[in-house]
Amino acid sequence: MPSIYLVRHCEYDNPRNILPGRLPVELSAAGRVRAAELQRFFADKEITIIYSSAVLRCKQTAEIISDGKIPIIYDQRLLETLSAYQGFWGESQSAEGFEFFLHKAELGGEGLVDIQKRMVDFWQEVTSNLQENILICSHGDPLMVLHHHIYKLPLPDDNAGENNLAGWLEKGEFAKVTIK
Repeated sequence: MPSIYLVRHCEYDNPRNILPGRLPVELSAAGRVRAAELQRFFADKEITIIYSSAVLRCKQTAEIISDGKIPIIYDQRLLETLSAYQGFWGESQSAEGFEFFLHKAELGGEGLVDIQKRMVDFWQEVTSNLQENILICSHGDPLMVLHHHIYKLPLPDDNAGENNLAGWLEKGEFAKVTIK
């Protein structure tokens, strides 16, 4: 049975405490160390391909895990949530991390349903005839939404500021999904 590893990018440098969104923020020293730990963990898992967001922190995480031995495909469906608050700091981020969804109607960007559409499309494509182990490197919201799809859970409400989210991965964490 093939396994799919869902990996959230590792820790990144963010000295201004902005909402990084899709901006090119680099992994921190701690993030590079964590990615190297992941590389050692996945070294014997017979992963044949890594699918990754092209956002810099995911690219760097995937490249370290790959160690030049596993091909990487960058897929735009794995990108971070598109938010009008990208690059803002301070009050633009609520304690729950959901405030940026509240202004989607007037400012644009994505909500969880938008993310779900692209993530489900990606999932169906890569799992339709899966025969080998793969790794998917993405971001918190997209991976949480994918988890909800895989396990047939309802999506949280964009506007509710829910902070108890099934499938939420912290930076540098991963989850294993086995396809039957």
